[in-house]
Amino acid sequence: MTMSSTLQHDGLVVGSPKEEKKVEDRGERRFHRQTALLYESVRRETFSNWPLSFLDPDKLAAAGFFYLRTDDHVQCVFCQGIVGYWDPNDDPPTEHKKHFPNCPLVAGVATGNVPREKPDSETGKVYKLLDDYHKYRVANTRPQVSTTYQKDSLSIPETNKVAFPALNTIQSRTQTFTRWPKDIGVSIDALTEAGFFSTGLSDWVQCFHCGGGLHTWQKGDDPWVEHARFFPYCPFVRMQRGEEVVLRCWKENPAPCATARPITLTPEESDLLLHHPIAKRAIEMGLSPASMKGALKQRVESTGVICRTVTEAMELVFDYEEEQRRNNNAKNNSHDGLVITEENRDNAPTEPMTVEAQDSFFPKDTSAITYNLEQIPKQLELLAEVKLLQRQVQLEEKRLLCRQCGERRVAVVFQPCSHLHLCSECARPRDTCSSCGTIVRGTLRPIIG
Repeated sequence: MTMSSTLQHDGLVVGSPKEEKKVEDRGERRFHRQTALLYESVRRETFSNWPLSFLDPDKLAAAGFFYLRTDDHVQCVFCQGIVGYWDPNDDPPTEHKKHFPNCPLVAGVATGNVPREKPDSETGKVYKLLDDYHKYRVANTRPQVSTTYQKDSLSIPETNKVAFPALNTIQSRTQTFTRWPKDIGVSIDALTEAGFFSTGLSDWVQCFHCGGGLHTWQKGDDPWVEHARFFPYCPFVRMQRGEEVVLRCWKENPAPCATARPITLTPEESDLLLHHPIAKRAIEMGLSPASMKGALKQRVESTGVICRTVTEAMELVFDYEEEQRRNNNAKNNSHDGLVITEENRDNAPTEPMTVEAQDSFFPKDTSAITYNLEQIPKQLELLAEVKLLQRQVQLEEKRLLCRQCGERRVAVVFQPCSHLHLCSECARPRDTCSSCGTIVRGTLRPIIG
């Protein structure tokens, strides 16, 4: 009986040496916005160092949960419900429904969820499109902190452009770590010195200068190295560590990459967006498919994610249509090829002329001009009618102003009372009608024009 593998030099039998735990590949750790958790693939990445071997993280992520990095606590993206202290026989979807039955994902309501499963359908194709597009944006861009699109493969010409100027000191960034999870293994001092502040969500941090975000930290991570690795063109890390050091960190341990593609969606990809459950539901409620496609295309290209709820999608469509109307009005605001400028409007007469004004307006030398004097009273009558019509228009326009702020146009119809008295900004926080007190069960956005 050979015991060489279990004998110490003093002859005592010991157990077999424990195999070192293989370091888990954390995959893509970058984020631009916390709404990235709408993607099941992103939620799954948060389960690094998951402590429970009997509970599959894949099932948790599919059920809408992401890991909070505290004990075995997970949180739902869609209802913000937190579940912990799991037992071996617990099933994530069942526990989710048991504790949070009104969760939109549990109730089967159309949400912005993007599952990893790719069914053989048009809906499955739009899920794959969104997932691939998000991976490309995260791997090749940084969050937009200006009006121009900035690739991370290019240096920033405006080195003074700061994403979060209020957090440009170590002290201000340190104050954001009040809810930082314990036992992460990375010190707060090291994170703040490297330019990071806590977002308040699990271990998600962002750079105050470039806006780049990282999550899923592990013991032994060097924030400076991770910053340089994932965001090598951040002006702050280059200034503090030097370009040569940053590029070396980048090349020695490259960040995950994604398949290159254009940043704009193709017409076919834009059409595919209409097969997302949120788009389908909104169109069933009467929204224009063309406007829905344009609004979602604009949203995905600017943020990389789709809407969280149908209500959010409807608001996007209303804003998109309003923007289109303004653009069309600006294009059509011309006469005989002469664009009517604001200056011309200011100089134009706003009210009918009085008789005295007409006297000063008409030429003094009337020898070359002939008039039919009988027509002058008729012209004055027409001017009076124009004045009356202008007053009526002003009254009607006043009726279209929000009764609460008195500045913006009314835009929301409360249901079931059908009152149209408030703009979208004033109506959004209300749960009762401001005119009759009826509980608001829903809203509509009428097209006034």
